[in-house]
Amino acid sequence: MLSVPLLKKLITTAIIISFFASFLNQMGILQYPLGASSGTVWNIGVIIWLVFTILAIRLVLMIPEK
Repeated sequence: MLSVPLLKKLITTAIIISFFASFLNQMGILQYPLGASSGTVWNIGVIIWLVFTILAIRLVLMIPEK
């Protein structure tokens, strides 16, 4: 089991990374066009946001209750 201060730091880091991924995706920096003719765009920022949001939720659930 991880210590509570370490869990809090991991949760904070995951939330900050998910915020920046969402912000950069809205700016258009983390969007990767697959092909100009197909019009398909990978929203990498959304994928990173989703992964780190789920990670933050899982870390919150690991905090022991007193």
